[in-house]
Amino acid sequence: MLAALVLAAGEGKRMKSALAKPLHKVCGKTMIDHVLDYLRPLGTERIAVVLGVGREMMEQALADAEVDSAIQHEQLGTGHAVMSAAELFADYDGDLLITCADIPLVCPDTLGALLDEHHARGAAGTVLTALYDDPTGYGRLVRDEEGLVQGIVEHKDATPEIRAIREINAGIYVFNARKLFAALKLLRPDNAQGEYYLTDVIARFVEQGEVVAALPAPDPAEVMGINNRIQLSQAETIARNRTREQAMVNGATLIDPANTYIDAGATIGPDTIIWPGAMILGNTTIGANCTIGPNTRLEDAVIGEGCEIRHASTISNSTLQNRVTVGPFAYIRPDCEVGDDSRVGAHTELVRTTLGRGVKDSHFSYLGDCEVGDGTNIGAGTITCNYDGETKHRTIIGENAFIGSDAVLVAPVTIAAGAYIAAGSSITKDVPEAALGIGRARQEVIENWAKRRRKRT
Repeated sequence: MLAALVLAAGEGKRMKSALAKPLHKVCGKTMIDHVLDYLRPLGTERIAVVLGVGREMMEQALADAEVDSAIQHEQLGTGHAVMSAAELFADYDGDLLITCADIPLVCPDTLGALLDEHHARGAAGTVLTALYDDPTGYGRLVRDEEGLVQGIVEHKDATPEIRAIREINAGIYVFNARKLFAALKLLRPDNAQGEYYLTDVIARFVEQGEVVAALPAPDPAEVMGINNRIQLSQAETIARNRTREQAMVNGATLIDPANTYIDAGATIGPDTIIWPGAMILGNTTIGANCTIGPNTRLEDAVIGEGCEIRHASTISNSTLQNRVTVGPFAYIRPDCEVGDDSRVGAHTELVRTTLGRGVKDSHFSYLGDCEVGDGTNIGAGTITCNYDGETKHRTIIGENAFIGSDAVLVAPVTIAAGAYIAAGSSITKDVPEAALGIGRARQEVIENWAKRRRKRT
């Protein structure tokens, strides 16, 4: 059996932020979300989070995460944080994996290997470590001739021989839960900070003759902790490199990877081409054989296969079906759906709008709270007046209708299938099927008017 405990109670003073440290984002996801995402594939039957400073905002962020929580009312060290969760695991008899909410880059495979080492050694506790070229400032891991842990020595207390050791404690552990909580009861805050250290449990296990194992992470970057904005930016760089590399491994072409921004939650299909400056954010999904143009922004969007998003277009919380063309300079706001083979052209804006199959909406239009049927043409400059100052109203346009340029459709209004709207019309009443709607003043031509005006002036 395996359970997990995430330590997330610290204040994070060096972040200089009113936001709880675990809620700062790396590659589009909060650090706590990264941690939960690498714990879940391990088959954890229970995950608990220790909360403290910033408790209210953390509880709100974790409301849908299906995790338990414990409260550390005073921040008295890592050992004390684990003690705060003792009641949650009072009847638990299995392994407990402990990590911190500010270590977002760990790979599930690394933790899987840590668990394998723990079981193979029959250990009471197993420590994840890292090998640093310059381990100055970190606690060193001291092993015996069999590779088992004999102790963790802080840098300031280390002899020159121990300081030469490159292996450091990464702050991630697997423990036999019953042995862990029994040992925690015996801890004393006998140090300058008056705190309870989780590493003292390791020392106690060694004194009792228990087996303590250790495993180095394959990449030291996996176990970097985030304590300030500089480290946050370093983690961002590492995480974004991972997402870009994964996109290319999966078959996407990135014209200039260093200038392409792909969040950790995004998915990109094979043979899609992404141009520089593209931002693919949140949980965006892009199908195969698409072209994502320069300086585009896709956020929580669903893009079907064979679509082309031309430069400087934005799509947010909306869906494009297959073979849709968007842009340049188009803005598709939330809650839109664009059907197969449709076009949303230059400087066009949509919001809460559905376009059917084969719709042409090519130039300088605004469609808000609108439903457009298959095969309809929306002329340049068309707008729906969806807001009366108090309420939003819908416009319904049927299949194969033709909306002339510069038409103003004042909602609520319905344009039936096959109807025509004359260019420059203001339409305030429903137009029936196959009818022509005209709403404009009759044109007059006054001969020689301009000549007489110039003579007067």
